[in-house]
Parts: sequence; structure tokens; C-alpha cells
Amino acid sequence: MSLSGYYQMCKSMVGYFLYGKQLPSWDLEMQVFCDVVRHHTRGLFLESSDKTIEDIDFDKIHEGYAARPMPSTKLSIDVGVYCAHNITVSDCNLDSDWISGIGIAEDPLRSLIEQDASASRQIYGELLASWSACAVHGIHRNSHDRALEMRPLSDNEKIVLCLHGGSYVMGGPSSHREVLGKMTESSKLRSFIIDYRLAPKHPFPAQLHDAFIAFQHLVNQGFKSHNIVLAGDSAGGHLCVDLVLLLRHIAKTTLRQMTPAGVILLSPLPGMHMHGASLHKNAVYDYLWPTPIEWPTSPIRLFYKPGQKYDDKYRKEICDPLLTPVLGDLSEFPPTIIQSGSSEILIDDIRELYVKLKLDNPEHGWIQWEEYPEMVHVFHRFLNRPESEAAFESLANFVASL
Repeated sequence: MSLSGYYQMCKSMVGYFLYGKQLPSWDLEMQVFCDVVRHHTRGLFLESSDKTIEDIDFDKIHEGYAARPMPSTKLSIDVGVYCAHNITVSDCNLDSDWISGIGIAEDPLRSLIEQDASASRQIYGELLASWSACAVHGIHRNSHDRALEMRPLSDNEKIVLCLHGGSYVMGGPSSHREVLGKMTESSKLRSFIIDYRLAPKHPFPAQLHDAFIAFQHLVNQGFKSHNIVLAGDSAGGHLCVDLVLLLRHIAKTTLRQMTPAGVILLSPLPGMHMHGASLHKNAVYDYLWPTPIEWPTSPIRLFYKPGQKYDDKYRKEICDPLLTPVLGDLSEFPPTIIQSGSSEILIDDIRELYVKLKLDNPEHGWIQWEEYPEMVHVFHRFLNRPESEAAFESLANFVASL
């Protein structure tokens, strides 16, 4: 932690004891975490302008994020075990014929497919097995090798494909082991998380391409598509929605069964075009900071066409359904649960996403939304809080219903 970070931590602690809690249910840990991370976030995406966009070195920005990754978390041996598992992309790449008519992602996806055809690329991932998931299949702690094999342990085993958050510029399997461990422990399912490519070096739709490859890899290993549960937090939630839309498109094009079992969205990034009042109203509580989209160095501008000016053409493009799903057709969506905190900056736009999902799937009662009072973005990381415990219990019930 930097000196300014230590200063902010001390300032937050003093404020907590002198002036009290920012919100009634908050404890010291939560208040200090939000204050310190908010301070860090404001310095993470530097102020910039389209007037000097030609002078911005996006490669250097990417290198900077790589040098300052999200903190690693550990999977407790009391929870379960994990192992590395690489995907050979050439074994399960997209067929370019499948994406015809997909919209704004079609041309860049074709380019990515062509690049992979002439290169040997692998995607790093981690397969995680909680002891509760092992017990379902009669696997004991002292002989758990079978639990770390990438194949179904039974004919109808469900597995979670996790797509991590991190504003599309950071994060990976190591940053999510603890939270994912809790999810797999409560759901009694094994999980697979991938290290998808990050922006700005790899802008949209590289992440969607990697997510599809991971899904197809699980199918190739013997998992049925209707037994794969998608789960994502923040940007990973946005990526889950995109993957469902891509799978739906491919299913219609190829007449193949591609629908996942269900979708878990934890404080999902609703899209690139956001306008909710909570973006600024909740900025005093949430640890995320609403970086202006007018900045070329904002997360959205780094994710989609870094280096392009924020003009009318760009504004129109980010309204594409793969970038802002609420503006598209979300019908035929699989069972979905959304969990969010009432004090996060994205909450108004998350509510809009939920309403859109309900409207487009009126015949189904399987679109669920849970809002946790006074909680912030991906509050699940506070594992010992009662709200987090309740959220994971609810996720377990959701998975059991699939």
C-alpha cells in the first residue's frame, strides 16, 4: 500500500471513531475498505481529454495495470482445492460462420478467429473443487485427485463457469479464489474460472471470444451446455450477459443446444451507456468511483475502441446490445439471479437491467433480483458479514432449483 493509501486508512479509522459510521450497518472493516479502495480507484483511471487523445500511450496504460494487479486471495484448505487448467484455443475456437449477423462484434470477432488460426494460444484457467462439492460425488479429502479432473464426475454434473470482474482491465483467477471458493462451497458445485484477455491491449470483443472458448471447452470435456451455470461479478456479469446473447445467436444459426443452466450476476456492470442517478448519489459510499466516460482513460473507453474519440458515432456504437444489453432483446434468457447492494453506484442501472429481463421473459418466473440494504459493489467479498452469508445461501438455493 502506498503512503497515500496508509494516510487514507488512518483518516478513515479516525473518522469512524470520531464521527461514526457512514451507514448504520457498516463496521470498521467495511468503512475503511470502501474509503481506501475509493481513494485508490480515483487514482487508477487518470483524468484525460479527447483533445490530447493522440498523446495517450495505451500500451503503457495496459502495462501499468499489469504491474498493479488486483490483490490475490487464497482458497482455504478448509474450503477446498484447485488446480491450473489450460485451454488450447485451437481445440474449441469459434466458427466464423456462426457469428454472421451478430452485430457490432462480427468483424472484430472474425479478425480474432483468423489470428487464432495462425497462432498457438492457450487460456489459463483454474478448476476449483470445494469439499462440499467433493462429498456429493463421494470424494474424500485424502484422495481428491479425481475432483480436479476436467470431466464430469457424473452424467448430469453441473459446473460453474466464472467470469471475473475488474473493469475489464484487471483481475483474474487469483483475485477471485476466496469469493469463488465460498460460492462453490455453498452451491456444492465445482467451478472453472478463466484468465480472459484484458483491455486496453485486448479490447472488446476479445473477452467475449475467450468466454465462448471456455464454454465450448467445457462442452468438449463432456459437460452438457444445459448443466453449465454462468457466474460473473461486475464486468464479469456484463460478460455473462454477452455470452448468453452470443450463445443464443449461435443456437439459432446452427440449431445446436447452447443454452446454459442459469446465470448468476453479482453487481453486474449493466452496460456502456449508463445514466442512473446512483452513479453520483452513491459515490460517497461505494468504493467504485464514477469515472467520466468523456475521459479516454475511463474503463469503458479502454474496453471499447481505445483511442477513438467520444463523438456521435461512438455514442451510437456503445448502444449496441452487446455493449449495453438493456437496449436489446433479452428474450429466451435462462434462469437468472441478480444480487446487488442498495449503496453501490451501479444500482439504478442494475435495476433497469432486471426490469428489462423481466419484461422480455414474461412467461417465466425465473428472473430474480435481490437488493441488499446499505451494501456496496460486490459486497460478497466481505465474507463474514451477514448480508454476504445470506447472499451465498440464496445462490445455493437458486442453483439447487436449476
